[in-house]
Amino acid sequence: MHYPMGYPFAKFFQHFGVTLIVRIDVIFDDEAKVYVATSKDISGLVLEAETFQTLESEVREAIINLAKFDKTIWANTKADLIYRDHIAIA
Repeated sequence: MHYPMGYPFAKFFQHFGVTLIVRIDVIFDDEAKVYVATSKDISGLVLEAETFQTLESEVREAIINLAKFDKTIWANTKADLIYRDHIAIA
């Protein structure tokens, strides 16, 4: 069972072993020529890297490191990344 981190009762379900889904937004900054990752679900997650592969490994590491600061939510944390393409037209 999976449950979005930002939804109500996420902390409650996590204590019963439910996998929490965390949304991470990634953009490419044309001016700086870097990929930037941020998340509203994980306080403090703001990363940038020159390649998407580098960003991916940094996100995995950052999720686990940031989890150490909030042990009430993040017990037994591991980072599995699943990609979904979304196109925004502005």
